[in-house]
Amino acid sequence: MSSLQGSRAAGPGDTHVLQIYPRVNRVTSPCCTLQVTAAHTTAAVIQNAVATLGLDTLRSYSLLEQQESGAEETLLEAGEHPVDRYLLWPQETHKWHPQSQGYHFILHEGEIWPEDSVEEYDDLCRLPELSDGTLLRTLRQRFYKKKIYTYASSILVAVNPFKFLPCYYNPKYITMYENQPLGKLSPHIFAVANVAYQAMLNRRLDQCIVISGESGSGKTESSSYLVHCLTALSQKRYSSGVERTLLGAGPVLEAFGNAGTAQNNNSSRFGKFIKLNYLESGVIRGAIIEKYLLEKSRLVCRDKSERNYHVFYYLLVGASKEERKEFSLLQPQEYHYLQQEDFCVEDEEKLRHQYKRLHQAMEMVGFLASTKKLIFSILSAILYLGNVTYSVTEEGEVLDVGPDDVLTMLSDLLKVKRELLVNTLTKRRAVASNDTLVLPYLLKEATTARDSMAKSLYGSLFDWIILHVNHTLLNRRDMQESVLTRSIGILDIFGFENFQTNSFEQFCINYTNERLHHYFSQHVFNRQQASG
Repeated sequence: MSSLQGSRAAGPGDTHVLQIYPRVNRVTSPCCTLQVTAAHTTAAVIQNAVATLGLDTLRSYSLLEQQESGAEETLLEAGEHPVDRYLLWPQETHKWHPQSQGYHFILHEGEIWPEDSVEEYDDLCRLPELSDGTLLRTLRQRFYKKKIYTYASSILVAVNPFKFLPCYYNPKYITMYENQPLGKLSPHIFAVANVAYQAMLNRRLDQCIVISGESGSGKTESSSYLVHCLTALSQKRYSSGVERTLLGAGPVLEAFGNAGTAQNNNSSRFGKFIKLNYLESGVIRGAIIEKYLLEKSRLVCRDKSERNYHVFYYLLVGASKEERKEFSLLQPQEYHYLQQEDFCVEDEEKLRHQYKRLHQAMEMVGFLASTKKLIFSILSAILYLGNVTYSVTEEGEVLDVGPDDVLTMLSDLLKVKRELLVNTLTKRRAVASNDTLVLPYLLKEATTARDSMAKSLYGSLFDWIILHVNHTLLNRRDMQESVLTRSIGILDIFGFENFQTNSFEQFCINYTNERLHHYFSQHVFNRQQASG
């Protein structure tokens, strides 16, 4: 399965500037500039443009979109939202979009009727001509009609609408797609889940669904829908608590493993593999979650416009007065590890809601109140580690660490003796000829050691959380009795991003995605050509 990013999420009240170029007789103005929101429809934009240009309100007008110079113009229907299309354009065209760049809106005098006779393809492999242009044009046309799913043989391509579409995820669709072969009904993520489930039962072979795509393309949401459908199909035979636990695990892993990036406000910074185990009868009997390559470097170093992991902001904004005192919490801007350009927490109400949601999700997967306190204490300690500073004494030999209040807080939060903490932050051990030497860090080495400690603490905490979730999902009875099981794996791999300068971690992520796409493209399209 593949996901594409449709647009970045925009709030209903966010204001955007659109330039509308009139194609009307008797108009000398090259364009009119309007301020619109995501809630404005095409009809409202046309009405505002007509009033701004002083046109005859008794005549009919149409709004057209052109995405490339010389490309085909697309008619916007009266109920559509022009901002949705504008957000799909390249970032550099958002502030100002002259006609020379290709991306712009046209106000046309007179009505234009859409061509209903154009054949629509829900499988890209059936296109008469296969090219980048025809593939993208087909996906765009279907997306504008709120058809976010399209097949490419056995691959499902999903374009992220950045909003919930009730017409797609009604529970009745799970029943509708059950026992139906792929391609018989319109493309849907439930069809992929059903095919994998039926193949596991009928062929008695383990199955795997791979989700890949750009950062922000909706991979995590797609993973959740797959889990929901696969557990629902099983529960027709037997009810279990696996789905409830998995649904609770989702927000927990998202809080600790997701962060806001330049391209995506909720980017997964790790890869995960969910393995659903079934009895041969099709009854779900447990699950295992594995994680890959958590981006620990984000904790201590990242682009100044990006955020750290969500859970830090949830805790600092959502914690009660009692919790703030218990965990010795400061304001977000007072932590070195959370510093960024123009730092401002504008979404406080949302962060408070997410903090409550995190508490509920942790309870669903079996975290006791005492365990949650230990987790939040470690998170607070990690933030305080970033505030540890070093200085060299006048003699230039001894390394001083401080401030004293930060070291005291760290000692209390981590439940370790202050002397041991100071030694760990300032000295290292080396073994030579069966002797253990204790050597002081250099100033640069000490800062690196401090950051390494923070990354190690966070990585170990994340591993332990997944271990706890897996312990809750484990079916001990089946293990003790050595029951034969089948499985369906869901690989939700990290999203690829393409910056001017990519970090080593992002390079590895992009390379992995490229290799996966190469394999699937070669495998699926070669098989399609052989069968065709």
